[in-house]
Amino acid sequence: MSIVSLHFFIFTGVILTLYWICVPKWRWIVLFIATSYFLFLNTYRNIAACAIFVMDVLTVWLAALCLKKNLQEQTKKRILFFTLFFVVAVLILYKELSFFINNINSIGRIAGIDYGLRLPKWVAPFGISYFTLILIGYLLDVYWGTIETPQKNPLKMILFAGYFPQLTSGPFSRYNDIAGSLFGNASWNLKRVQFGIQRFLWGLFKKLVIAERLAVAVSTIYDSKPLPLQEDTYVGLMVVIGAFVYVAQLYTDFSGCMDIVIGISEMFGIPLAENFCRPFSSTSLSEIWRRWHMTLGFWLKDYVLYPVLKSGWMNRVRKFCKKKWGKSASRDIPTYIGMFITWFCVGFWHGGSWKYIFSSGLFFFVMIVGGLLLQPVFHKLITLLKINTDTWSWVFFQRMRLFCLFFISVSFGRRVDLLDGVRAWKTVFTNWNPWVLFDDTIFRLGLDRKDFDVCVVRLIVVLVVSMLQNRYGGVRDVGCCLIRAVAENYDRIVCHYNRNVDEAFPISRFVRRIYAPRLMVVFEL
Repeated sequence: MSIVSLHFFIFTGVILTLYWICVPKWRWIVLFIATSYFLFLNTYRNIAACAIFVMDVLTVWLAALCLKKNLQEQTKKRILFFTLFFVVAVLILYKELSFFINNINSIGRIAGIDYGLRLPKWVAPFGISYFTLILIGYLLDVYWGTIETPQKNPLKMILFAGYFPQLTSGPFSRYNDIAGSLFGNASWNLKRVQFGIQRFLWGLFKKLVIAERLAVAVSTIYDSKPLPLQEDTYVGLMVVIGAFVYVAQLYTDFSGCMDIVIGISEMFGIPLAENFCRPFSSTSLSEIWRRWHMTLGFWLKDYVLYPVLKSGWMNRVRKFCKKKWGKSASRDIPTYIGMFITWFCVGFWHGGSWKYIFSSGLFFFVMIVGGLLLQPVFHKLITLLKINTDTWSWVFFQRMRLFCLFFISVSFGRRVDLLDGVRAWKTVFTNWNPWVLFDDTIFRLGLDRKDFDVCVVRLIVVLVVSMLQNRYGGVRDVGCCLIRAVAENYDRIVCHYNRNVDEAFPISRFVRRIYAPRLMVVFEL
């Protein structure tokens, strides 16, 4: 059941109505039933896939309860290790197994051996990438004492891991942040519901009006015949255009889904963590990943990077580096090792393929570490060229440089494989074809000139809203005031732009009486 389908809208409306008319202490049961129904439908009524989800949740639930008992520390570590091993193994078997099978088969072909390994045809539980990380975070928080009292009700634990809005595309919620409102402490707030509707509609605009349209052009470019070159392959400057359009489509699609999910949850009075914070206003690759898929970045930092850096084997590496190369190396080398592991996990989580490991992980690791190592050189160049780094033009240059690096990297994830991406970007330098900007080639990607112009205008709208958010911290109240002013002065506006005043007034009165009050209710006017 897609979150932009009529079925989902009706389903959400029914659940929202039942939720708010129900007694507060039983509202979590309404959400539990909705989550169970949603999960069951999205696994295509596959009982085995649903059983895997329930087994994962109950395993973590039991392990968390055991960790709070008076057991020896060594016993707790064993419980933690085997539970984590179990849930990670399930994730790999159902989602990332192709990575190992494909690499084993590739190594076999190089060695002249045909292993003939095939992927099993089983149905993975819906949202396994999301609920697995949520469960791992919960278990580690219980072990570290961040969660003082683990959840004792297994049904509530299932609801926490599978809460149906966030199961579609995140974000990764922390138990302490969501438990209170999720299990019955949410109170009715008209303003919050209205803001939730606004956020929901804004998400629909980005996903349906922009992303779905751009997806046509993206599919035309990336789903053509793979390289090496054929006559109908998009090469040269079209690779750059395709990467740019793909990033725009990816951002509006993913952030639109986040707006829909967060808006729906806001209607239920359950706040979810933000997953995007104006990523393209960043000036460095490390910053853009703090703003893009934020909850994944925070999760990896708290549950992968920091534990790795604090581990015993990393302390031994630190001592070895200090003995061999000095204090500076003992600080930098372990940090780079931890960053490599973290970025590898980022790419591996996005998909069991080297193209994802490179495009969403190792590319950023290389760029960030390279930037840190070359920082003294950059400072010397800036000083030598007498560049003023306090001007808007320097910030603009940093953002453009960052955006170019970002869409180059992310575009590899849309290619057939990593080698196909390398070949495509090679043609940018070997196939010079600037005429595609002037011979209407870009209007033959499934979007004609009118569609293209409309998409550009819509992207500008998203950009303007992002700029307003960056300057004023939010645009909801600004939008409400603007709509209020338009609604209250509609007669004057229509009369000003319509020469026939006699015809304008009936129309304006009809709009004011029928539609303006409804807009005021939705936008809290």
